[in-house]
Amino acid sequence: MERKDKELQIRGLVDRLGRPPIAMLDEEIAWHGRRKSYRRAALGILVSLVAAVAVIIIVTNLWVAVLQVDGSSMNPALRMNEIVLVVRKSNSGRNDVVALTRSDKAYIKRVIAVSGDQVDIREDGTVSVNGEALREPYVAEQSLGSCDIGFPFQVPPGTVFVLGDNRASSMDSRDSRFGTIAREQIVGRVVCRIWPLKRLGRIS
Repeated sequence: MERKDKELQIRGLVDRLGRPPIAMLDEEIAWHGRRKSYRRAALGILVSLVAAVAVIIIVTNLWVAVLQVDGSSMNPALRMNEIVLVVRKSNSGRNDVVALTRSDKAYIKRVIAVSGDQVDIREDGTVSVNGEALREPYVAEQSLGSCDIGFPFQVPPGTVFVLGDNRASSMDSRDSRFGTIAREQIVGRVVCRIWPLKRLGRIS
């Protein structure tokens, strides 16, 4: 009896409210369709973002690295807190700016000489490699800097001799505590500055 009473109440309510017009039903159906479409679009965007992040992680781990400059040893070419792109394990030679690791810390320096080269640095800071003085437009001011090795210095096998461009305040291969750098310690070649945008460009 109670069930029949409830059914009658529901029918009476429907009769009083009236049947919804066709336009209202069409609008309701369209709304549900749009809702499904939005969900599909959102899912597609999410999948694309996940794929893009995965690609970035793979590329970063295998081919490139992004480093932030810490210190002033590469002024004026690179300044404190600038961000650079490093191509991993590219062949590095004389004059290349490279990222390297030493004692679990990352550094950015310039390769001045390679295995077997003879390096000489005069009191005024002029650098010579194999008897030829280098033209160094990237150096703002020549300086002997922190130096406790004897010259001429022959670069040991399998290593490179590196200097910072800011010769007066760079810790580098002139100091025996830093020394020459084994090829295995080189992360890669610094190819460009990506931040700040106003200084975006290739490193040379």
